[in-house]
Amino acid sequence: MADTEYHEPPRVPQSSLCANDHETASLSQPSVDEAPRSQEMVQRSTNEGPSSGHPAEQNPNNRTYNLRGQGRRMRLERIENKRLRDEKVLREAEERVERVLKNKAIFDAKSEAWKEQQRKERLAKQESGIYDIDKGDSELFTWEVVNEPPEGSGDWLPYESDDEFGTEFELKHMSWSVEKFTLDLAQCTVGLESFIGDKTLFSCSGTIVEFAEGTGYIVTSASLIRCPDKDEIVGEPKINVWLPNGHTLEGSVLNVDLYYNFCLIKVPCDFNLPSRSFSTDIGFFNFYENRARDVVAIGRMCEPWTFKVASGKLIPKRSRFDCDELLVSSCKISKRGVGGPLMGLDGNMIGMNFYDKKETPFLPSCIVLKCLQHFRSFGKVVRPLHGLRVKTLYEAELSVLEEKMQHGLSEMSGVIVEKLEESFAELSEIKVGDIITHLDGRPFSNAAELGGMLLDTCGKLMQDRQKLNLSDDCNQTSPVMSLKFHVRTCRGQKSKFTTETININKFSPSRLDRWPLPRPIIVRQYAHGKVVDVRRYITASDV
Repeated sequence: MADTEYHEPPRVPQSSLCANDHETASLSQPSVDEAPRSQEMVQRSTNEGPSSGHPAEQNPNNRTYNLRGQGRRMRLERIENKRLRDEKVLREAEERVERVLKNKAIFDAKSEAWKEQQRKERLAKQESGIYDIDKGDSELFTWEVVNEPPEGSGDWLPYESDDEFGTEFELKHMSWSVEKFTLDLAQCTVGLESFIGDKTLFSCSGTIVEFAEGTGYIVTSASLIRCPDKDEIVGEPKINVWLPNGHTLEGSVLNVDLYYNFCLIKVPCDFNLPSRSFSTDIGFFNFYENRARDVVAIGRMCEPWTFKVASGKLIPKRSRFDCDELLVSSCKISKRGVGGPLMGLDGNMIGMNFYDKKETPFLPSCIVLKCLQHFRSFGKVVRPLHGLRVKTLYEAELSVLEEKMQHGLSEMSGVIVEKLEESFAELSEIKVGDIITHLDGRPFSNAAELGGMLLDTCGKLMQDRQKLNLSDDCNQTSPVMSLKFHVRTCRGQKSKFTTETININKFSPSRLDRWPLPRPIIVRQYAHGKVVDVRRYITASDV
């Protein structure tokens, strides 16, 4: 073992030691005032724990904690947890999208397979109407197709009966007064069913608008007596009327107008029938002032004599039907509700309902009343053939309205010209896109008001002709009336007001409005003359 070299520690001068005795004593012995503070500092250092580079970090027996380091670790943990959560949310979203796409692919494949099967079945039926099916004993099967659509109507799809018409608690979110008004109007709402022989033609609803001298008069849709495949009235249909009390009466057609798809049924009855008149208030449909209006649609089933209710709101949009005067509500009804009344929350009848799959078009009460007046006075509805197809201005697309606003349009009141009949395109300066706001100096806010004004004008002219004992056949070449329209033209960058005149020499319309009401394609299968299977389809164009 090597000897350890010894080094003597350096000597400190005594003078220096003496000089520093007082300072050393001061450092080693705190004063009375400083003693508590020193103890507090010792305690604080003990609680705070060692810091970076402090000897306490190197001492394993030192149980102090570093709060600064602990806070840093907690922040890192929170950041990491947030990253993991974000990755989980993104992963779940990708999985959902993948499942949706997978399910859609499966559905599309099944749909294509079903369509191909239907195509093959139709081709087989076209080749032969008789099929020999080995089923133990050989049975001869035949098929009958009812309401077969024309060529080019698209694929046949399974027909789903749309009988949804509100719920049992449809009006429970409204006041009792609304329910009472609904129950009162339901007493005037009937179910209607038409027959050709033993075959049911159509089932719908109607409203008793008058009862006089033992006869009730019911307003409903002309779909009740319309041919399924063409715009004609079936010959002498049988009509059953189902009353709210369960009684059944037999009615007959009194008047019909295919332009408005409007029909008046008379019903002999030996007891009083409750009735209700349509409202004369046209301000209800002025969407320029207020659009949020609640309404209630009512219908009645033929069996078991129950009435149905659906609530909704008026919608400022155009119906997909041809009739310019129709308005739209969001009430969800079935085909059984066609011809039934539409009620405002004040109990007034404001229209007659038609059916569409996503919404409910209705004929406003002002037009219904004009038609009834014409039926009573002339036996038909008299309209001028002016050749204008219009829609209410607020129904136009926002891009169109923006263009009109740039030309100085300040109010969404009036109608905009959508189309001109070819025979009338050269008879007036009115063009597509022009805005009409007045008729003979009288303002109107929508197409329904304009239609009512035209019916009033024609009615007054017909009454004058009757007083002069003139023929009511106005289909002549010489003009019988002139209509003056106040028009705002918007062509190019120029906009101006003009007064345009259209001379009318015909009253009866040259066309019929389109009232699409899809009917199921019925395929019956017979065995030895007996029906063994019935299937229902609908074309893709009707969906």
